[in-house]
Amino acid sequence: MLKSRGNRWSRTIVFANMVIAVVIILLVLLWTGRNNVPAVIAGMMVVPVVWDSLSRGIQAVDKKLLELAQCYRFSRWKTLTLIYLPSLRPHILSALTTAGGLAWKSGVAAEVLCLPEPSLGQRIYYTKYYLDIPELFAWTAVTVALSLLLERLLRAGLARWGRRWGT
Repeated sequence: MLKSRGNRWSRTIVFANMVIAVVIILLVLLWTGRNNVPAVIAGMMVVPVVWDSLSRGIQAVDKKLLELAQCYRFSRWKTLTLIYLPSLRPHILSALTTAGGLAWKSGVAAEVLCLPEPSLGQRIYYTKYYLDIPELFAWTAVTVALSLLLERLLRAGLARWGRRWGT
């Protein structure tokens, strides 16, 4: 039922991973305008990570469970909810946790290059531009602190969601 799309999508994901991030940021800047760049770049950086994790999870689903579902003539929905989702749970939680941190880092990096108003990346860029080293360290500390807070909130939310999801 759920199989990774194989060669075409895998090659696309590998290509997206290999292209230089700065080039992508500049192209997105030209195509979408500076205020949309961080969100687009964060999404582009996260998709390959989530795709890879879920592809591996789908391949790791127990074939005997799938055979059992086929023998009992489970519907596609029942197979999805009773076999695939519980099997994919650790992969989904891991992918989302990793994706959150990666989205944050790539979003701030994109902000430094495209300077949307107002943003952390813009503040970091201007402190670097004016050689205000103490303020640069302060903005870096704010970025790291927000990153840690976001990661902690994301982990807590995902752990709570995972417990409610059950298995």
